[in-house]
Amino acid sequence: MDIKINNLIYIRYSRKSSEAKERQALSIPDQNKECDELEQRYVLNVKYKLQEEKSAYKPNNRPKYKEMVELITSGKANAILTWKPDRICRNPLEGGQILQLLQDGILKEIRTPLGDVYTPESDHLILQIHFGMANQYSRNLSQNVRRGLKRKIEDRHEYPRPAPLGYEGYGERGQRNIRPNPVTSAFIQKAFRLASTGVYSLNDTTETLFKEGLRTRRGKKVSKSHMDTILHNPLYYGFFYHNGELFEGNYQPIVEKGLYDLVQDKLNDRSKPKVEKWQREFVRLFRCGNCGCAITTSNKKKFIKKTREWKQFIYHHCTHRRGNCHEMPVTDADLKDILYKELEKIEIDKEVWQLGVDLVKAKYKKELEANKNQHYYFSVEQNHIRDKVQRLTEMRADEELTHEEYLEQKNKLISQLESLEAKTQDNNDTLKTWLELAEDFFNTAFQVRDIMLDGTPEQKQKVLAKVGENFILKSKMLTFSFKQPYDVLLKPEYRTDVLRD
Repeated sequence: MDIKINNLIYIRYSRKSSEAKERQALSIPDQNKECDELEQRYVLNVKYKLQEEKSAYKPNNRPKYKEMVELITSGKANAILTWKPDRICRNPLEGGQILQLLQDGILKEIRTPLGDVYTPESDHLILQIHFGMANQYSRNLSQNVRRGLKRKIEDRHEYPRPAPLGYEGYGERGQRNIRPNPVTSAFIQKAFRLASTGVYSLNDTTETLFKEGLRTRRGKKVSKSHMDTILHNPLYYGFFYHNGELFEGNYQPIVEKGLYDLVQDKLNDRSKPKVEKWQREFVRLFRCGNCGCAITTSNKKKFIKKTREWKQFIYHHCTHRRGNCHEMPVTDADLKDILYKELEKIEIDKEVWQLGVDLVKAKYKKELEANKNQHYYFSVEQNHIRDKVQRLTEMRADEELTHEEYLEQKNKLISQLESLEAKTQDNNDTLKTWLELAEDFFNTAFQVRDIMLDGTPEQKQKVLAKVGENFILKSKMLTFSFKQPYDVLLKPEYRTDVLRD
C-alpha cells in the first residue's frame, strides 16, 4: 500500500564515477530502480531526475550537481532522493555546501532507499560522518592507486596507460602491461621506415598505411596529427614518459633506437616538401647543364600525315625556372639509350654475382662471432647503470635527495642507458646493414640493366639514384658519375670517361 508522507519537491540524483577506482559503485540504472521503488512506496513528488558519470572527489567537476544546487537555491525543489549520501559528494567543499543548505532550511530533506532521512532538525553529525568517510575513502583509494602506479612504473617498469596504436594490453588487473599487436605493430614499423626516408610526408604516410589496412580502434583513418605523435613517441623504442620523467619499459619495442633517431632528424628537416612522384623515371634526378634548373618530362602529341594518326612523344627538357634557357629537349628514347649504354659498364655476370654474395655472407658470420665480446661488455655496463638508478630511487625514498636532484641525476643515467642500448643495437644493425648493403650492391650490379628495361618507374628511379649522381643534361648528352662502391666495377678506360677527378 502506497503512503504519501510529505509535500516536498524532490530531485532524484544518481551518480557513478567514470573513473576505474569506483567500479564497485552500484550502476546508475540500479540506483534509479531503488530510488523509483522508494518514490512509489511513499508517493514522493520527484519532479527532477538528474544523473551523471563524474567523479565527486574534486569540487566543481559535475554539471548535474551544479544544476541540482541551483534548483534548490532557486526554490524549484527542496529535497534530494539519492541511493547513498556519498553519491551527492565526496569532497569537503561540496559536502559543506549541502550541509549549509540543510541547516538553513533551504534543503528540507535528503532521503535514501536504505532508510536514511536527514532534515534540518536531524543530527547532522551523522551526515557529516558519511561525507567525511566518503572523502577519506576516496583519498585512501587515490593514495593506493598512486602507490600502486609508482610500483608498477618504478619497480616492474610496466606501461601505466592504455595500449597505444601498435600495441595491445594483456595481464591481470593491477599488473597489466603492453605487447606489440601482431597486426598493427607491422604498420607502425612501416610508418617509421617511410618517415626515415625523408621522402614521405605525414599525409603520404597516413594515406599509404590506410590503403594497406591500418585503422584506429574506432575503424577510422589515422590523422596526420596522430601520426606525428606516433613518430615522436619514445614509447615505440622502449621508453616512456610519466609526469615528465623518462622510464625504461619492460615491454618489447616495435622499432630500434637508431631508426627512431633517424626519423626525428627527418621530421625536424621539413623546410622543403619532398614528396616523390613516380609517374616518370627521372623526376628530380637530372639538371640542366646550361642554367642549372631541373629537367622535367612532357608528353606531346603529333599528327603523322603519313599514317593519318596521332602519336605521343615524350621529351625531357629544362623547366626554365631561371628564365629563358636555350638547352634543347631530348627524346625519351635517346635519353634511355645513353643511360643503358653507361649502366652496362657496371654490369656483372652471374658467376661474379654468386661469388660476391657467398663471400659477404662468410664475412658476416665471422664478424658476428667477434661481436659477442662487445655485447657482453655493454650488458655489464647496462646492469651497472640500472643498479645506480635503483640506489638513486632508494635515496629519494629516504629523502637524501630532493626531487629536482633525483630527476637530474636519474635522467643522466637514463640517457647513458639509452646510449648503451643504442650502441648494442648499432652493433647488431651495423653487421646486419653491412650484410644487406653488400648483398644489395651485388644484386643491383647484376640486375641494373634488367630493371632499366623492364622495371616500374619507381624501381628505375631508385636504381638510378642508388648507382649514380650529378646527372647533367647538356647539348642532348647526359653525363653523370657512378657512386661508390659501384665505381670499382668500372673498367679503367671508363673511369676517366665517366667519373670526375
